[in-house]
Amino acid sequence: MEILVTYLTRRQNGGVSRRSEERSAEAVHFGRSTNAEVYLPDPRIRFEHAVIHQRPGGLFIEVEKLSGVRVNGRLAQNTPVGLGDVISIGPFDVTLVELPDGKDIAIEVELVRPLGDDYAQLAARSTVRLVDHGLSRRRLAWIGFFAVLVFFLIMPIVFFSQYTPVPAKDTVGFRPDTVWDSGPISAPHRFISDQCNLCHQKPFVQVMDGACLSCHANTTHHFDAAKPEIAGIPDFRNLAARKCNSCHQEHNGNQAISVSQERFCTDCHGDIETTLPQAALKNAGSFDKDHPEFRPTVVANSANREFKRVSLDDTAALVERSGLKFPHELHLKKEGVRGPKGKETLDCNGCHQLTKGAANFDPIGMEATCERCHQLVFDPRRPDRTLPHGQANNAQMLIREFYSDYGLRGGINDVQDPAPAFERHRPGEQAPVTAQRQTNPLEWADQQAQRVADQSFGKTMCGNCHEVSYGKGKGPLNWAVVPATVTRDWLPLGRFDHSAHFDMLKCSECHAAQSSKKATDVLLPKIAVCKDCHGGEKASNKVPSTCITCHDFHLPGAPKMGAGMPAGNTPEGEAALSRNNMPIVGRN
Repeated sequence: MEILVTYLTRRQNGGVSRRSEERSAEAVHFGRSTNAEVYLPDPRIRFEHAVIHQRPGGLFIEVEKLSGVRVNGRLAQNTPVGLGDVISIGPFDVTLVELPDGKDIAIEVELVRPLGDDYAQLAARSTVRLVDHGLSRRRLAWIGFFAVLVFFLIMPIVFFSQYTPVPAKDTVGFRPDTVWDSGPISAPHRFISDQCNLCHQKPFVQVMDGACLSCHANTTHHFDAAKPEIAGIPDFRNLAARKCNSCHQEHNGNQAISVSQERFCTDCHGDIETTLPQAALKNAGSFDKDHPEFRPTVVANSANREFKRVSLDDTAALVERSGLKFPHELHLKKEGVRGPKGKETLDCNGCHQLTKGAANFDPIGMEATCERCHQLVFDPRRPDRTLPHGQANNAQMLIREFYSDYGLRGGINDVQDPAPAFERHRPGEQAPVTAQRQTNPLEWADQQAQRVADQSFGKTMCGNCHEVSYGKGKGPLNWAVVPATVTRDWLPLGRFDHSAHFDMLKCSECHAAQSSKKATDVLLPKIAVCKDCHGGEKASNKVPSTCITCHDFHLPGAPKMGAGMPAGNTPEGEAALSRNNMPIVGRN
């Protein structure tokens, strides 16, 4: 409602001065608060002493109990008021007067009961200043100045200059220089939080790289800044010259101490195809808009352990030549597969085991996973004799020695030998030996061994799951198995935590294993699947994900960080990257 407030002041000569103010509010508040529509500056008035509301029945004044507000001389609590009513609020009289045009309420306020001499006497007897107690502000200021100087500057400097560092495993206890601590230290460094000298090695000097490298000596850089193709690019040169603490800032509490902003990476990788084309990297920006399609590292040749990076968009080249013939679709049939105890239905968890808290699944091995159903028995008459897995030459030697022993000792009748019409013998006597085994047991043993090897390696067992080859000299019985290279991590330059997703998603929501009929399929989901839940740095309706959510900054194979350290890649790191056909200078 529209309010007109007029303050009246009576002069000694009998005149009256008026000061009017216009207000717009839903109600009229009276009090000592400067926010009140009617400001009443008197210590006997509360900050909000009374309020007038406009209701369907008219105007009503509401006050708290014991406030002493009177309407026309009578105590009021929730009382209707109208034109001509006089409201007494402390030393003030508030009168409702005729309404001017455009106003809902008009009020005149006059101070009619000012403070008497008793207030002045009370103020004179009161001691409310420090100087009244003999304490001047100047003296206290100097005392505080010297206290701060001694306890927060001199004592920490003296302690720091005379302190002898102790081993990191020992606890120091209280030390005066902790008053300079600007905040809690992060969880990884909390075990040395009371040993400031380990990082702050010089007084009033920022933490130097040498202090970091005393513990993190094996930490590598993001690229080799000494390479000729990089040395001339200012952005790369400036990044390589940064100190450790420009990216890793401590004393910010229990949170990550690494820079996480996207621009830290996208400043270079946003246009890296132009600035560094020889790196074979793709431009990368915000994850939800400008991130390239995943490029997994697949096995190009299992025998020679050759790898290559292929985009998931390049379906023709996206082939995993691991040396295996494992069909997911065959093992995930809805009607089940034959097992040692009859038909059973398999799922992904039957073979892919995720240890609690681990980021990736445990490696799959023949003995732990496959042997339960795929036993390597080469002769049904001796189910206790099996071939060693992963040892093709030893397996062929075992087959040959097995049948050589039978050939020399007689052994069990062989179904391939021409047996006589009746083969009777007394209990306890050895079975009669065939003519071939009697005349040339070595020739018989070789024939049996070669027959079983051809069947085991070429048709059953090894040939069912592995790529095998036959030829003279490839093994004791002319068979060889192509070494299997099972990819455990298709994105070695990325980081994905299966444990964080395992309880929320089914395997089939990301990996189309049930429809995969070939072992060469790369069952990695496209980036669009990840974007269903993950957004960019500023995403509000998805999980905000920056570059370091999935990528590390420090790359293996790059030179160690720190001033004065020689540049150049280590042979071990360069070999590790070349095995995956990765560029040494960067990643995406």
